[in-house]
Amino acid sequence: MRIRLCTSVIAIITATSSNAQDAAPFDLGTIVLQSIRGTETPVEESTTSVTVVTEDDIKDQATTNTQVGDILGKTVPGFAPSTENLTEYGQPLRGRNFLTLIDGIPQTNTLNNDFRALNGIGLSAIKQIEVIRGTTAAFGFGGAGGLVNIITKKPREGEQFSEVTFGMRFQEEDVGESLSFSASALTSQKIGAFDYLLSLGVEDTGGSFAPTGERRPPDSFGTQGGTDDITSYNLLFKAGYDIDGAQRLEFSANLYDYEQDSDFAGLVSGGSIARNTSATPALGDINTRTPGISNRSFSFKYLNEDIFGGSMDVLVYYNDKTTTFTRTEFFGTVFPQYETESEKVGARVTFNTPVADRVDLVWGLDVIRDETVVNPIDLPVATTPDLTMTGYAPFAQVTYQPSDRLTLTGGLRYEHLDVDIKDFINDANVAIAGGTVKFNEPLWNISASYEVSPALTVFGGYAETFQLGALSRALADSTFATVDEIDGDGQGTESYEIGIRGETGGFRYSVAAFQSDSNAGETYDADLNLVLAPERIRGLELTADYRIDAQWQIGGTVSLIEGEYDTTGDGARDSDLGSDRIPPTKITAYVQYQPDARSSYRLDVLHSGSRDPDSTQFTGLQSIESYTVVDASARFDIGPGQLRIGIDNLFDRDYVPVLQQSFSVEAFGYDDYYYVKAPGRSISVFYSMTF
Repeated sequence: MRIRLCTSVIAIITATSSNAQDAAPFDLGTIVLQSIRGTETPVEESTTSVTVVTEDDIKDQATTNTQVGDILGKTVPGFAPSTENLTEYGQPLRGRNFLTLIDGIPQTNTLNNDFRALNGIGLSAIKQIEVIRGTTAAFGFGGAGGLVNIITKKPREGEQFSEVTFGMRFQEEDVGESLSFSASALTSQKIGAFDYLLSLGVEDTGGSFAPTGERRPPDSFGTQGGTDDITSYNLLFKAGYDIDGAQRLEFSANLYDYEQDSDFAGLVSGGSIARNTSATPALGDINTRTPGISNRSFSFKYLNEDIFGGSMDVLVYYNDKTTTFTRTEFFGTVFPQYETESEKVGARVTFNTPVADRVDLVWGLDVIRDETVVNPIDLPVATTPDLTMTGYAPFAQVTYQPSDRLTLTGGLRYEHLDVDIKDFINDANVAIAGGTVKFNEPLWNISASYEVSPALTVFGGYAETFQLGALSRALADSTFATVDEIDGDGQGTESYEIGIRGETGGFRYSVAAFQSDSNAGETYDADLNLVLAPERIRGLELTADYRIDAQWQIGGTVSLIEGEYDTTGDGARDSDLGSDRIPPTKITAYVQYQPDARSSYRLDVLHSGSRDPDSTQFTGLQSIESYTVVDASARFDIGPGQLRIGIDNLFDRDYVPVLQQSFSVEAFGYDDYYYVKAPGRSISVFYSMTF
């Protein structure tokens, strides 16, 4: 191991540029949110906890991480560690599901969550990721844990801009089998009133191996999708036209395909906690259809900067997403393969209207129609019915600044949802008559921030959100005769938060404490039966960044979360939530060294602590062991372009991600399937040229 580690470190050191220049003076600058209340808002003026992952952050992180979930797990407090696979199941935000948008278009499947919302776009097309941590009533139709808004790259002003990137990634355990390739190309230009952007990214990946040498299953149990042996492409096209100085039209299309065709899609077995062996796949393919993701998004946007004394933003969108899951075998039974398809059509109209001195009103209307179908690939009929949700939600948010230091916000969002449920046959082979379930939910929010001094701002607030919860699972498990008997309360969540943040010199920090209460949280008992019960989640988040001098910068985050729920209905929260919902203590840290403007070096550390929940949940029966992972990356300006080198899991740490540990109940023999180790050390090299 020492020889391989030295080789990896030398690969970074020997690539250093010899022409040193003085680094530019450090400036924290102003990071701007584009998703809060439909307006651009500096982070330091926000009345909620937010994290912005910038374009430079994404480029740095993409050197060692392949998925959006990987990046968020290592950069955003409150996000659980990555599952090291395709799904975001088991990677909640503040212990709850979150709502994902791409350029304002909803990606989360609220009717039958496939936990693929973060995987509808390639990293090469992303400019910025904004994360609102905690409930927000400004955006709705789901998202009790918060909001993730993925913002794609935009056309540049001036002359034509083009960028081409080539990359490769491999593991030392088996260079040939793990070898992966990627390429992306982007071009954009503004010509008079017209501008455009075209981006294409392709990727072809090999297999992955545990540090102890075992081949990892292409679809690890419990994660519902892997990143091995896949071919993907992402096409992003944007076009805009400035009608005059105040009006603009925009069109956007995002096409993403992800297919997994593996020679090792056979049965999975061999995992053992006692023997410390990772579950491995067999040769063959038990799938009837090739697993993967197909995501199609189209949108039209109209902007008017001079209407009612303010501005108007109209977004009309269409999204069609199909997720084909893998077939699985469990204790001698091969379970049927299936896929989900969600087709969304919607619109959002937002007005930003000044109503008085220091008083702004943001108001508008959300409309959505979501039709979700479960296709039973290996069965004649599905046990989950076809669902169609029609919803509309008028909203209004008032911001009042009585002084330069104090900002007050408050608002109301009223959600009306009709869910049409077709006749179906449930898991017990009983015919259920369909019908319509209606929900009407007023959702309030209020928050404030006060600048005590330039180095200290206090903020806090209260917000409500609503989501349908595990509706499709409840219907499949149903014992009633008609859907008219279903509980129509849904899942409401009330969230509270208080915190401080500030900046002084080269030091920036934040501390936030939060609590969220739900009337019908989703858990699963030891027999994997769905349980809906009252629950409470509490947590503390800390962030810090410090520029030591012009060359050195350090920082990190701390996330502490706990959650309990009521198993008996007596009003007492008597059981811990499982580790798929409540991750152990998470600590991240980084150190970055930039000796000159042409090169930089960075180390990232992720520590996931231990957890021993007192729980009757399926995912709370197993104790979670701690692990620490270190990544290294470097950037150099060489020749006509930029070279980036990354080493993921630098010290080849042998560990099992939190989600896989939580499923690996040794007493039940589940570790035979679920106990899958994370990939060992991998090395990646990317080269980009702009012209």
